[in-house]
Amino acid sequence: MKQTNTICKKTVFAWTLLLLLSTNNRLFSQVIYTDIPDATPSVTYPLDLNNDNNADFLIQFDPGIQLMCKPQGSNAYSGNLSGGIYLPWALNSGVDICDSSITWYDSINPGTMAWGTSIGNWVGATDKYLALKLIAGSNTYYGWVRLDVWATSTSFTVKDYAYESTPNNCIVTGQTTTVIYENPIIQKPGIYPNPINSTATITHNEGFKKNATYTIYDSFQRRIYQQNKRNGKVHFT
Repeated sequence: MKQTNTICKKTVFAWTLLLLLSTNNRLFSQVIYTDIPDATPSVTYPLDLNNDNNADFLIQFDPGIQLMCKPQGSNAYSGNLSGGIYLPWALNSGVDICDSSITWYDSINPGTMAWGTSIGNWVGATDKYLALKLIAGSNTYYGWVRLDVWATSTSFTVKDYAYESTPNNCIVTGQTTTVIYENPIIQKPGIYPNPINSTATITHNEGFKKNATYTIYDSFQRRIYQQNKRNGKVHFT
């Protein structure tokens, strides 16, 4: 039976919600992590996320003053569209990267990571993560790359990267090791309206579990709402 909870919130324009619900299945995560000597290229860094000798993304200056993320083929990065410019997110560690939780842009819309001293989410970024989607044949993989970018947007450093080698499995920014979940599996809830204005209704076909915490994040990975449900009672903090 579908269960609904209606919550009141201040206005937010994007959100991420992941519900971790118990099942009888085991979910295996296989992260492939690559640590490289810090690379500071003068123009272009060809990122081979899955180490198959093919560049999956180009991190490069174009036309010498904008730091761009250019997915190759059907690959994609996460970001947003603002003022007609596609801006890749500069994420903190510990952020889930999944198809359902992030907006993706492919090679048709290369992203401006940093331009000058004020344009782009990556201006002056240190140890931030770019969320990536890799398409290989009929399979989809999720990964990240960690970078620094100068405050003047005139140089950048690539530090390391990783991807989840199990198709369609999520990965967490900064995750470098394999994780085996004994029971949980990520379920996709329904939330409407989207964007949220003043209220939102959350639905889930499996119902809302007792003794669980449900958290809503905005597109900047800030926690904006949390619901603790224990012994059949709902508490909001």
